Amino acid sequence: MTSNNIWLLIQSMSPQEKRFFRRDYALYDKEKELPLYLALFDVINKQNDYEESDLLKQLQPRLKASNISYTKNYLYEQICAALLQQNQEQDWDVQIFRMLQLIRVFRKKGLYKQALKIWHKAIAQARALELFGLILQLKEEYRKLQLYHNPKITNPELQNEYNNNILYSSEFTNLIKLQELHFSALIIRRKTHFNLLPEDKEKVDTILQEPIMQDEPKTNSFLIRHYYRMTKATLLYVLNDTRSYQFAYQNVRAWQETMQHVIYDQDNYIEVLYIFYYSAVLAKDTSKIEKVMNHPVNQKVATESNFAYVETIKYLALNRLYNRNGNYEKVAEILAYIKTKFVQWSKHINVELARTLYLSVGVANFALEQFDDAFYYIKQSLLLFNDKTREEQYSFAYLFLLLICYEKGEQYLFEVQYKSSYAYFYRNKMPLPFEKNTIQSLAKAFNCTNKKDKKVIFLALLQSLQESQNDPVQQQVFNFFNVPRWLESKTKGIPYKELVYLQVSSEKNQGMAL
Repeated sequence: MTSNNIWLLIQSMSPQEKRFFRRDYALYDKEKELPLYLALFDVINKQNDYEESDLLKQLQPRLKASNISYTKNYLYEQICAALLQQNQEQDWDVQIFRMLQLIRVFRKKGLYKQALKIWHKAIAQARALELFGLILQLKEEYRKLQLYHNPKITNPELQNEYNNNILYSSEFTNLIKLQELHFSALIIRRKTHFNLLPEDKEKVDTILQEPIMQDEPKTNSFLIRHYYRMTKATLLYVLNDTRSYQFAYQNVRAWQETMQHVIYDQDNYIEVLYIFYYSAVLAKDTSKIEKVMNHPVNQKVATESNFAYVETIKYLALNRLYNRNGNYEKVAEILAYIKTKFVQWSKHINVELARTLYLSVGVANFALEQFDDAFYYIKQSLLLFNDKTREEQYSFAYLFLLLICYEKGEQYLFEVQYKSSYAYFYRNKMPLPFEKNTIQSLAKAFNCTNKKDKKVIFLALLQSLQESQNDPVQQQVFNFFNVPRWLESKTKGIPYKELVYLQVSSEKNQGMAL
């Protein structure tokens, strides 16, 4: 075992899991000395970092170099067994498999009626969740039960019970195919959101041309419909096609109307929420975000890790929504809440989501004119750019830092950041027109003392950004923060958030007038 694996495992345990292990699972004579493996558990649980020498020191003379490896391995095995025992009650696969085992035991004992009663309960649950491996095993048990228990049952009755499937064998190949296509789409999406390489673009087009991707399958299978919609939504999203949103919203609504699938398959549900959020941003339709993100079914996501993903996606979405709507009181509330949960969430979420969260918090601080905090969070996001994905986030971070430094008005800081941003764009790749024009114009405006000249510079930049507005990378960079609107606020000489509020109010009034 790697030296700190036991420490990582114990640190990952929830308070409830630790309590179950110490109080309910580990049985020992309370009147005697605490078993060595439990004493080791208690010491490791209190360590901020794994220190083997400290373990030997605290637990001497019982724990020594000659037995520490064995004791750690034994403790590790006991914790794993306890976690399995505690969590199996929440795992429907395990519950159905236990019923399957009980059916076999009862059948062999000749308790056919009792076995059949359990079978009906198990098959209904397995079919509802489309657990096809378990369904096949349960159907085999049913065949054996009927061979020995109920010779008077008619063939139509037998076939009706046996073949009462959600998904028939002829459709099963479609499910497998769609799962494979969705996984390919997922890999492309994680590799790069929009700036597709030619081979990735070719792969996307090939998948979308597959016969199975042309029309939504007419089937009772929840999973077939899910994988079709998710594959379609994901691929259209990476193509910067707003039609992605209709498939993503249709899918998230289907999941939220089917609670048992959310409870059982939380990992897939997280991806459903994720692609809904990003496709809504792409389509510039925030009208459904509050309803989806505040849906009661989200509270059914039970594990700490998965709930951290759901909460992160939720508050990313709400933060963007309230920023877009100019509701800065809500933005401040969201920001305060995120900051209290940041450390907790970051223990569980992946690098991409953590990076996006840093960027989102940076944008919110900027809108609230908390420029020092904005600078800090955007800088922190750059520390997580180590997986060579999401180039539009790189671009945004470097451009946005220049905007922050411009607002802070500190000469030395701006010059340092300008050199850093310039080096990134010209060292790593040739900058796109909007990137080049933005960094150059910000530098000119910062070093310009005449307000009228500053305005001319910003108006020229606005014009150039208008000319390159169809660039998909530019669109996504400015989806993080509306740079043209910020430029407009500078040309009008009013604070950014005041301009947002005025424009949103004007749009609402026009909508009411219509």
